[in-house]
Amino acid sequence: MLENRIVGGGGNRISRPQPISLRRSLALGDVLCATVVVDKLVAKGFEVTFQAHQAAHSILRRCRNVANIVPPGGRADINLDSAYEDDPDRRLKHFHKMFVDRANAQLQHTGINLGEPTNCKPRLFVGDSEREIAIAKFSDHPKPWVFICPRSETYPHRQVPDATWQEIARNVHGTKFWLGLHPAPAGIVDLKCTHFDTLMVWLSVADLLITVDTGPMHVAAALGVPIVAVSQSSSPEQHLNDQNDYVSVAGDLECLNCQKNLCPINPVTPPCQNVNVAGIVNWSKARLRGRLNESVSAVIAIYQPDAEILNRCLAAVLPQVNEVVVTRAADGVVPRGTLTHPKILHVQAPGSKIGYGRNLNYGARWSNGKYLLLLNDDVFLEPDAVSILLKEMKPSVGLVSHLLRYPDGKIYHAGVFRQPGQRDWGHIDHLAWHPTFQEPVELENVCGTSVLVRREVHFGIGGFDEDFFLYSEDNDYAMRVRLHGWKIMFTPHAKGIHVGHLSSNKLGDVHGFIRTSNELFHRKWGAYLRHNIGTSLGNFNYLKEQNTSGISGQ
Repeated sequence: MLENRIVGGGGNRISRPQPISLRRSLALGDVLCATVVVDKLVAKGFEVTFQAHQAAHSILRRCRNVANIVPPGGRADINLDSAYEDDPDRRLKHFHKMFVDRANAQLQHTGINLGEPTNCKPRLFVGDSEREIAIAKFSDHPKPWVFICPRSETYPHRQVPDATWQEIARNVHGTKFWLGLHPAPAGIVDLKCTHFDTLMVWLSVADLLITVDTGPMHVAAALGVPIVAVSQSSSPEQHLNDQNDYVSVAGDLECLNCQKNLCPINPVTPPCQNVNVAGIVNWSKARLRGRLNESVSAVIAIYQPDAEILNRCLAAVLPQVNEVVVTRAADGVVPRGTLTHPKILHVQAPGSKIGYGRNLNYGARWSNGKYLLLLNDDVFLEPDAVSILLKEMKPSVGLVSHLLRYPDGKIYHAGVFRQPGQRDWGHIDHLAWHPTFQEPVELENVCGTSVLVRREVHFGIGGFDEDFFLYSEDNDYAMRVRLHGWKIMFTPHAKGIHVGHLSSNKLGDVHGFIRTSNELFHRKWGAYLRHNIGTSLGNFNYLKEQNTSGISGQ
């Protein structure tokens, strides 16, 4: 029954969560994928009972939003069994879309709609004491700790020959740990792990997972572990979203992502087992370098930029960072004459009109830096800007912004402020000549035009909320950085020039984007703004009064 349960009398009516049941019986990765439907249901006020095979219960017990776990049986309000298997377009669709679409179809008669499959990032929790036990177990082995999952035990065609894994392990730095159920090749530490709950705890302390598309890949993503995933008959791109820290490495085959459980070309030795070894090794090395060194990746989202403006942006930032990822949607354009350089990687998201934040999310997961410089394509940094930003990255700081001026020298922003009772932030010193802050200062929020963020913070909060198309996504991003316990700093010593509004003006109805984004922002953060009137640094104590924050995309 999907009715509200109201208790109490007189004026004290208390609404309890509505009960609803969901079934995805097995396939551990699919069960974890199905929890994104649970998250959307909980955000709408439901209490979810998940029907799954006993083998999947260890995973579901680590999903905070699952209220009850029972074996499959009886009627389920939402039945996701065969949602993927029966979909004729499964080679083209993302799993999250298949699951959310199936849930919406089955809920249609109730008037409930879960919306689009945005912010679909499963999350698992492992306690601090469990992590400490795992760290103690591996402490005798040199860092970095690289885990290898060599095959799917459910779908045996998703595997890579042991000799290939041995070659990959020889060329990747650190201690390599084997998650296979069969004996490990020489040179790889065999963990002899047979219980999935143990595997989740051990994976929680990994520096990197190299894996085929199988259950441990989903688990690592849900735990926030960086992943180098092998694309074979099933593509990791269809299971993980861009709010995860992963890269998918494919070989040169037209038959990849066939979604078949038996290879029609060679059922004994499918051609996709001949994987791109060099690609796996190179991406693994890059991920580990970025994780262990003080490296910076600039991520620049473009739409239809002017070559002259983009080149000026690139020329200014290139000497200051280790790499530059220029990211665009399918309807984005790299203009003729764009600067080329070995440090620059161009990537293109598969969808069109994905919005600014989603574009940055896509680019960020192709980067390798310990720090991400999220940069508009019309910002020209001064030569020492990045080094100054890095100086402000104290252990408690997650995000740093800096002084920006218009081309005529007037200030674009020197931080942002919110007056008592005001429900939005304005630019400090806008159009002035001299900044108010002469030294670095902690702020409640900052402008996202050019910011340096820790990689672990970006992926820890789930990147940008995918429900925002344009505008306010940076305000929401900053709020979630602080919600997760990190400080936000502004420094006037790092400087740059911002032209302003070049891409947004090409997208059309700017005022419409602003209105829609503001409405979404205030739905998410209205309670925060009401509970933090007249404070310079707001707090999140109001959340203690609620059973759930109700904040999506975090």
